[in-house]
Amino acid sequence: MLATALVLLPHAPAVALGSAAVAAALLALHVRRRPDGFVPAALVRSPLFVGSALLALALSTSYFTLLFAVPRLLGDRAGWDVTAAGTGQLVALLTGSALSWLLAAGSARMGRTAVRTVLVATGTLAAVLAVFASWGPLLLMATLGGVFGATGANAVLSMQAASSVPDPQRPTAIGLFTLCYQLGGAFGPAIATALVLGA
Repeated sequence: MLATALVLLPHAPAVALGSAAVAAALLALHVRRRPDGFVPAALVRSPLFVGSALLALALSTSYFTLLFAVPRLLGDRAGWDVTAAGTGQLVALLTGSALSWLLAAGSARMGRTAVRTVLVATGTLAAVLAVFASWGPLLLMATLGGVFGATGANAVLSMQAASSVPDPQRPTAIGLFTLCYQLGGAFGPAIATALVLGA
């Protein structure tokens, strides 16, 4: 209920916010009543888990927004046809995914703060490029940065989130982290539709 309400936020803000508030209150009551239930209280109280999950949600949402919006922006702002936009986006997605492997491989040496800084900076730059760029290659850099941030977050932050709780709760932590990441796949297209595709 909470996820569905939040997905409807761009289209029906008042109804979505009201439903989300009710769902969040019910979830909070459930966590208080059953602290070891499907949303363990230990996870909710862990700053490392909550921070990792929210950052993954933000980067995933940004990526899926860009995935749906950039092809339209390439046509509207840069005058690219569908074939050029699709080919360019494919190259950007493959390159960003490959670079995220390098981040994942080097994350242990870099340290938690450095990894998060790279992810936040890349995600922010991708969003800024999507908002302001009108040159095709810069719009493709937005896609590259978006996929790099999202896949890098999924690879690295999931391990940080799981390490933030005792061993018996790690499978639940990974499951809830994955849910947060996948919610970006629902929020992103809704945002893209509201901001770009519906325009």
